[in-house]
Amino acid sequence: MTHHTELNAPEEIHLCNGGRTLELIWENGEISRLASTALRRACRCAYCEAARRRGTDRVDGDITIRNVAMADLGALQLTFSDGHDRGRFPWNYLYRLDDLHRLGNNVEAPA
Repeated sequence: MTHHTELNAPEEIHLCNGGRTLELIWENGEISRLASTALRRACRCAYCEAARRRGTDRVDGDITIRNVAMADLGALQLTFSDGHDRGRFPWNYLYRLDDLHRLGNNVEAPA
């Protein structure tokens, strides 16, 4: 994947595999496929950030994405099967998460 400083919204957004995969098709033709559990673990909302610091961020491996909505022009709002819906996922962040996934790294919230 190429490095982007500012991304436009994906041309297409799909929920696949019963909500287990979020697929984003970018304007340059690249496709990001992100696992729902990895996205839930990478949530950067204040609640999740605090839970990670406390070591109480238990995320069930069976989490799926129930709903995808535009949070604003530059981000998605995801609702997960555990009811969590607080995190915003900006385009650049989603793109970087896919880079980590492709490199085979454990997907954590990048800085």
